[in-house]
Amino acid sequence: MDNVAAYFASLQGATAGTAMSEFLPNLKKTNITNANFPADYKTKYTMYAVVNYPERPQVRHLYANDVALKAAREGKPIPNGAFLVLEVYTPKLDDKKVPVKGADGNLVPDTLAFITTMAREAGWGKDIPEILRNDDWNYAAFNADLSVRAAANQAECLACHKPLPADSYLFTLKELKEAALKKK
Repeated sequence: MDNVAAYFASLQGATAGTAMSEFLPNLKKTNITNANFPADYKTKYTMYAVVNYPERPQVRHLYANDVALKAAREGKPIPNGAFLVLEVYTPKLDDKKVPVKGADGNLVPDTLAFITTMAREAGWGKDIPEILRNDDWNYAAFNADLSVRAAANQAECLACHKPLPADSYLFTLKELKEAALKKK
């Protein structure tokens, strides 16, 4: 999958009205845009996980809407209407440039670096080649100011999540279910 994603990512975009691959436009476009990005996710969604990456260094906060939480709570596949937001922060560093941990053991976030999203709606996957399709999930990345990250390539997200159909293409389905059960 990584090689397939790398191949599609290496293709040139449209030139003179055509693309080098008929699939490229379908992989580069996403249905997640500024227009449907949930600006109120911090108050309306549930933060269901914190993931630490001290070696990068990053700390990630993951949020899910009620549609995703309900399905996870019920042990059902995550359905259309689900929207997940992942904030990526650089952590605070001590004087020795080592990430600082809070009382909860997680890295203390400092600066929001970027945001990634995954969402699904009926038909969103129909134009994505089967080799990369994740049902009807689409992915997008935004800068901290919520402008679209131009360098982001949905093909990489699709390839990375592709091996997870039994987990609704989520790396954090277990954490989502645990948070959903606590929220009852």
